[in-house]
Amino acid sequence: MSYSIGVEWINAYDNLNALHHEHEDAGGFYDELRLHDGATGLFTWGDAGAWEDDFKANASGGHADQWVERADIVYFTGHGSPSGFYFRSDTPDDSQIRGDFTSTSAGNDGDLRLGHNNIEWLALEVCNTLQMDANQQGANRDVFDRWADAFEGLHAILSFTTTSLDLANPGKIFAAAMDGRWISVAYGLPDFIRAPMRVVDAWFWMAQFCQPSDVESAVLFANSQGTNTGADFLHGHGAVSPDPVRGQSWFSWTWIPHAC
Repeated sequence: MSYSIGVEWINAYDNLNALHHEHEDAGGFYDELRLHDGATGLFTWGDAGAWEDDFKANASGGHADQWVERADIVYFTGHGSPSGFYFRSDTPDDSQIRGDFTSTSAGNDGDLRLGHNNIEWLALEVCNTLQMDANQQGANRDVFDRWADAFEGLHAILSFTTTSLDLANPGKIFAAAMDGRWISVAYGLPDFIRAPMRVVDAWFWMAQFCQPSDVESAVLFANSQGTNTGADFLHGHGAVSPDPVRGQSWFSWTWIPHAC
């Protein structure tokens, strides 16, 4: 089954410290899946070409329907924090994708509302976004407070609870773990066998392979009646759950951290 991908990355921040390897990081993800797994590459935007507007919900003034919603999996690498992930200040819209409870104490102010179209997985190779607890607007808002409402059909967000290093290889390693080429890509062995990992396991394995032991990765996924998103494989490599849908008999979120 064919599937589509998109990536965005930022090295040259005009409002935060510069990064150095994000173009290689995102490019490795994009090229691995496009060149070695037949994925359709929809977009690859970097620096001033990477816009918050591409991720932001249409109801909040963004154009997610034209960009991230069209891809099955999207990979972003740059700066992050418990409140969201960051863009340059000279691009639409306001330099940050925010979770709920980050701009008001009332909530319902988050920028992400994903899953109306194709997107199943959002990979954020950024620091701290899935940290369990965070002080937002004078109160503790845990990872569910901040990100639960992002799931409107979205299967999973994959990121980190701690800071992570600015590295060139996470994207390629993550992609190779999903498409099954990790034996060749990570260890240089002949590419005669593929052993695809589930999306969640691929993220944890990538983090363990690339990052030092004091870094912690995490995933947040949603389920409803008849779904099993935590067991998803990338399209064409195993089962992919139906989208979790609000309004059924139950809807739940699961957060799993994993030390590197």
